[in-house]
Amino acid sequence: MNKQKYEEIKKIFRNNKGFTRTKDIINAGIHTSYLYQLTDDNVVRKIKPGLYYWNDYKIDVQEELVEVAKIVPKGVICLLSALSYYEMTTYNPWEYYIAIHRDDFKPSIPDYPPIKVFYFAEKQYRTGIKEISIQGNIVKIYDLEKTICDCIRYRNKIGIDIVKEALNEYIKKKEKNINKLIEYAKITGAYSITKKYFEVLL
Repeated sequence: MNKQKYEEIKKIFRNNKGFTRTKDIINAGIHTSYLYQLTDDNVVRKIKPGLYYWNDYKIDVQEELVEVAKIVPKGVICLLSALSYYEMTTYNPWEYYIAIHRDDFKPSIPDYPPIKVFYFAEKQYRTGIKEISIQGNIVKIYDLEKTICDCIRYRNKIGIDIVKEALNEYIKKKEKNINKLIEYAKITGAYSITKKYFEVLL
């Protein structure tokens, strides 16, 4: 590939924190064939139609969590993003998962950082929220037990294997609180399936 084009495209990705859209490449006067060549060479990964990620770009996850919290101020970090924060999964999610109350207005979401919004009912939304401080910013996230319950509830969306891995990691933790987890499971309507999982694991 032409080195100049390579550097021009890389700069576009860098300016957008590792992401770019097809239209960003076109607007820069660069033919999309260069982008497709980078994808074929595994330098760039196609996330979804029109959105690409530079594979070796180092994302500051904590900084991104703060940005996501500012984009969706009523949101709570959940599911895979919460699992990743608690180091309960080896899966590296390419988008940020955040929950809002189902009665709230749909937030305006930019193309990047990529954010996936989940709409939770009252009990599912209010239960298990904690606040963490990142670089002096307050970010809302579900605690570990609520995160496990949510992952079980959304197992078909996030993947059974990811849920199993998270449960196995949770069982190993000394500071786990299974009583709290069961309480959350009852509140959120995930008790029966949670009970089945733990009957196998314990």
